[in-house]
Amino acid sequence: MANEIPWQVEMIRRGPDRPVTAYFRLLSPAGECVGAFAHRLKNRVTFHEFMSGADIAAVEVDTGDPDALISARVRRCNWRNGLRRDLSRLLDRLRRPAPALPDTARIAPFKPEGVATTSASPLVSIIIPTRDRTGLLAAAVETLFEKSNWPQLELVIVDNGSVEPESFAFFDRLRAMANVSIIRQDEPFNFARLINAGARAAQGEVLALLNNDVEARSPDWLEPLVRLAIDPRVGAVGAKLLYENGTIQHAGIMLGIRGLTSHAGVGRPADDPGPYAMLTTTRRVSAVTGACLLTRRDVFEELGGLDENFVIEFNDVDYCLRAGAKGYAVIYAAEPMLLHKEGATRQARPLREQEVQDRSLFMRRWGRALVDDPYYPPDLTLCDESLSPAEG
Repeated sequence: MANEIPWQVEMIRRGPDRPVTAYFRLLSPAGECVGAFAHRLKNRVTFHEFMSGADIAAVEVDTGDPDALISARVRRCNWRNGLRRDLSRLLDRLRRPAPALPDTARIAPFKPEGVATTSASPLVSIIIPTRDRTGLLAAAVETLFEKSNWPQLELVIVDNGSVEPESFAFFDRLRAMANVSIIRQDEPFNFARLINAGARAAQGEVLALLNNDVEARSPDWLEPLVRLAIDPRVGAVGAKLLYENGTIQHAGIMLGIRGLTSHAGVGRPADDPGPYAMLTTTRRVSAVTGACLLTRRDVFEELGGLDENFVIEFNDVDYCLRAGAKGYAVIYAAEPMLLHKEGATRQARPLREQEVQDRSLFMRRWGRALVDDPYYPPDLTLCDESLSPAEG
């Protein structure tokens, strides 16, 4: 277990009628114990189920481990609240103290150089999975495709079982347009599989993965993103996304927030630079959201596309981390700013079993990466998305 994630965990049941107690030791990348605490589980569950969302009743403990530098005391919590918060605080303490000057390597501007495609203006394939919700899709197609001024562009719609007459009428209109393909995937929702199917049908050297609830705000939205994507050093590019109220929804993905991942800049004004101007600087990040992700076909094929084991969540983050592991840069582009009507397609609700499985797989594969995001300033907190100073 310790080889997969940065926590060493011991589960003990002291009798058949006694609850299971989980003793946590937080390990540094060097394997040193830097913190410890314990929790009593309501039910007997596997560790990865526990880490991925199982409710727990916490017991206040003092660690007797002489190697522990910190002990966390949590009186009541579940995974999304207290436990994540305390893991994040431990991670805050684990990371090195804030430098006297900003750690500019983590927030340095990135400028594109070179062209890895056959042309400086390659064919770009926009891939949009969808199911009904014609109003959303029509706005996406109009702003992202029909009004785009990019010279070589195709649209691939991946229809995941639409049933409404309005959808079929809209698809018929699209088929009459040049450079449009519509493929049908009648199977249970799997975002990664839908994207991979769209990529196989696409002809472009650059793939633009987009949600059906994303809209462009100007015809030249593709220009800065493609310029970055065709740089041979780059594996993936993501745009700044805004909520309908004009605040930031995505400015890159940060690792380790609340013990998992989160978007940078959430809820801040669109022009807010954030600490070290990290929200208004085109720069390297660990990951970007699949709601708007550009990647070259050669990189996509080298990585084997999105991992279809991540059915709903983390397929985008996993793709970016695998690209990074291959030596490619993942870039957050501060311009352009696109509109993301997040929540219009999938309403807020409790985690489903598949989402728990996705999170469990992500923790097993990438848990150690959450200890220290190389592109997140070390003096900022991991407890939430506020970008406020870490607790000392």
